[in-house]
Amino acid sequence: MKTRMSYYRRLAAIFWNYKRKRTRLPYLPTRLWIEPTSVCNLRCVMCPNKELTKAQKGFMDFALFRKIVDEVKDFAFDVHLLHRGESLLHPEFFDMVAYAHAAGLVTRFHTNGTLLDEDKARRLIASGIDQFAFSFDGFDAETYEKTRVNAEFETTVGNIVRFLEIKKELGARKPVTLIELIDMPGLGESAARSRAAFEARFRGLPLDRIVVKEYHNWAGEAGGIARREAYSPCTFLWHALIVFWDGSVLPCTQDFFGYYTLGNARETSIAAIWNNDRMVALREKILKGDIEDLETCGRCDRLWRKQILGIPREYLGRALLKRME
Repeated sequence: MKTRMSYYRRLAAIFWNYKRKRTRLPYLPTRLWIEPTSVCNLRCVMCPNKELTKAQKGFMDFALFRKIVDEVKDFAFDVHLLHRGESLLHPEFFDMVAYAHAAGLVTRFHTNGTLLDEDKARRLIASGIDQFAFSFDGFDAETYEKTRVNAEFETTVGNIVRFLEIKKELGARKPVTLIELIDMPGLGESAARSRAAFEARFRGLPLDRIVVKEYHNWAGEAGGIARREAYSPCTFLWHALIVFWDGSVLPCTQDFFGYYTLGNARETSIAAIWNNDRMVALREKILKGDIEDLETCGRCDRLWRKQILGIPREYLGRALLKRME
C-alpha cells in the first residue's frame, strides 16, 4: 500500500543510492512522464516542439497506455500525463486520466489552456486528476501573445476563469490548480506593471498558486549553458522515466528529441528498462561528469543549478513537499 510514509521511505532510498553513487538501483521509478501526444496547437518561442518532424508527432494508443499503467501502478507514486505536446488534443485523454487515477496513481499534467472549454473543464474535474497547471507565460496580453504564439490572452484567461468558477460551483477540492510562468527575459518588467491586475482576475476563485519558474535551456535547444554553480549529477536518473507517445523510453524530460532512447515500452517492461545496460551506463557517465559526448546532457543547464546536499535546490524542495510541478 502506498502511503505518505512509504513515499518518504522511497525518497530516502533515492537519496541514499544517489549519494552512494549506485548505478543499479534496488527500487523501481517513483515517477513517470507519459506523453499522450507530441502534437501541440501553439508555437511558443522557448519550446522546441515546433522543430519536431512529422514522424516525431503522434498520439499514444490507449492499449499502450493501459500496459504502462498496469506495469507501474504497484511501484510508481505518480504520473505526469504530458511531455512535448498539448495533452487535451488527445481524444482519449480523460479516459487516460481516469484509468491512471483508478490504478492509485497521483495524476498531474500541464495545459496551455487554449482548448479547455466548459465541457472539457467539467470532464477534467470528473476524471479524478489530482493536480494540473496552466502554462501561461506573461501577466499581460503583449508579453503572453509574444511568447505563446497562436494563443489569445483574453480567450485563455477566460478559459481559466471559467474552469475555476466550475470548480467552485461543484465544491471540488481537486484538482489542485496552478498557473505557471517561466521567468523569461522581459517577464520581470511585465510583472512589475501587470501582476497585481492579473491576479485580481482570479480573486475569490479556487486558484491554489501562481508559480514563476526559473528559465532553463531545454538542454541547449533553447539557448546556451549558464554554468553558474558546481556540477551536480542529474537526479532524474535515480527516480524517473519518460515515455513518448510511440513507447520510446527516455531518461529525462530534457531529451526532447529522443537522443538517448533506453528501450520501448511496447516491447519491454518499464521494470526491465530501469536497470538495463544503457541506463546503468548513463548513470555511470553522469556520475563521472563525462557528458560532453551526450547530445542532451552535454548542453543541459540543469546540471549546473544551485544545490543543497548535492541535489538541485528546486527539486529537493518540491520532492519533500510532494509538489513536483
